[in-house]
Amino acid sequence: MPPGPSLVRSPVAKLIGIAILTMPLVVPLLALSVLRGERSQRAAEVVREVAGAWAGEQTVVGPILLLPYVTRVQENGVVRTVRRVVSVLPETYRQTGDINVEHRRRGIFEVPVWRGEMAIQARFGMVDLARFDAAAIAPVWEEATLVFHVADPRGLEREIEVRVGDRAVALEPGSAIPFQAPVLSAPLAGVDGAQPFDVAAKFDLKGSRSFGVAPIGRTSTVALKSNWGHPSFFGAFLPNARDLGADGFTANWTIPHYARPVAQVALAEAGLFQRLVNARSGVRFFQPVDIYHLVERALKYGILVIGAAFVVVFLMEVATRRSFHPVQYLMVGAALTVFYLLLLSFAEHIGFASAYALATAAVAGLVSLYVGLAFRRAREGLVVGVELAAAYGLLYVVLASEDYALLTGSVVVFAALAAVMLATVRTDWSSFGGESREKPAAEASTIG
Repeated sequence: MPPGPSLVRSPVAKLIGIAILTMPLVVPLLALSVLRGERSQRAAEVVREVAGAWAGEQTVVGPILLLPYVTRVQENGVVRTVRRVVSVLPETYRQTGDINVEHRRRGIFEVPVWRGEMAIQARFGMVDLARFDAAAIAPVWEEATLVFHVADPRGLEREIEVRVGDRAVALEPGSAIPFQAPVLSAPLAGVDGAQPFDVAAKFDLKGSRSFGVAPIGRTSTVALKSNWGHPSFFGAFLPNARDLGADGFTANWTIPHYARPVAQVALAEAGLFQRLVNARSGVRFFQPVDIYHLVERALKYGILVIGAAFVVVFLMEVATRRSFHPVQYLMVGAALTVFYLLLLSFAEHIGFASAYALATAAVAGLVSLYVGLAFRRAREGLVVGVELAAAYGLLYVVLASEDYALLTGSVVVFAALAAVMLATVRTDWSSFGGESREKPAAEASTIG
C-alpha cells in the first residue's frame, strides 16, 4: 500500500486521530442507552398491566381483634364515660404458604405471577384492659370484631374460611374504624373474653412480584415454600432458615415482637395496618436475569472495547508498515456499536446469554473479515477477531460477576495495558512513517 501523508503516518498524530475518532462513537452508545431505557420502561409497564389484570404485590395482616370498651375521662373537672376501641394482637401467630409461580406473556415480555394456598393460626390471650387503661370500666364484647388486611383483595380467589374456636365466622369488607387500608371484618359475638381463644383461617390468594407477612404475634412464625428458584427475601427480618434449589425454595421465619411498630394492646387508629405493612417480611419473585440492566452495564464498557480494538489495529499498522484509513477506523467503530443493538434486540427474544454469543460471533466475524481485507492478509483479520472474542468474553465475565465487577474490570484493564506495553517495548516509534525497514540493496551497500 503506498505511503500516505506524513501527518497521517506519524505515530503521535495517528494516536491523536484515533482518540478523536473514538469520541463521536460515544453518541450512538448514548442513543442505545436511551433505547434500552425505553425498552426497560415498556417492560415495567407490561408488568404493571399484568398485575392490574391479575393482582398486585400482596401482604397479609391479621387477624387483629378490635374491642370496644367504656372508660372514664375527666375534662374540665367533669368525669364522663366515653367509648373507645383498642386493637389487640395475638399472643402467637403462625402462617404457612405454598406458592406456585406461573408465567404470563404479553407480546415478547414474560411476567411471573403466583397463586398460593395460605393457612393462618393465631391464639389470643385474655384481655386485661385495666393494664392498658386504669380508668376502663368494661369491654363491649358483643361488638368486638376480627379484622384482616389483604393488600390487593382482588387476589382472593374464594371465600376465606375463618374459625374462631370451633365456630365458623364470615368475613365482610369494611370496618367501623376508618383505616387507611382496606380490611375484612367479622363479628365475634359470643366470645368469652375471660378465656384465650384460637383463630384459624384458610384462603387461596394470587398476586405478582412479591408476597409479604406482617409479624403481628408476640411470637410469629412463618413457613413458605414455592417452585420459584430465584427468591429475593426482604423486610425487617430475613429467614432464620432457607433452602434454595433450581426447583424451588423453602424459608422459615421466627420473629419476636420487640421490633414490631404496634403494641400488643393499643388504641385502634387509621394508620394501624399501614405501620404493620411497613414492618412486613417476605419474598420477591426476582427475575434472575434482567436483560436491560445487563445491557446497560455492557454499554458502560462499550468505549473501552472500541478503544481496545482501535489500539490493536494501530499496533498492526506499526508492525506491518501498512496504513489503515480513518474512515476504515470509523467503519470498525460502527460495527462495534451495532453489537449492543444486536444484543438488546435478540436478548428480548432468546435470552441474554444466547444473544450475547450471537452478537459476539456476528460482530467479531464481520470486523475480522473487514480488517483482513483492508490489510490484504488473513492474519491481521484473525488477530482482530481473536482480540474481540477475548474482549467480549472478558466483558461477559465482568457482567456475570456483579459483586466483583469493579475488581474484575480493573484487573482486565491492567492486564491489557501490560500486554500492550510489553509487546511494543522494542518498537522503534521514531522510524514509523519513514522508509521501510528493508532498504534497497544499492542503498544498503552505500551505507556500508
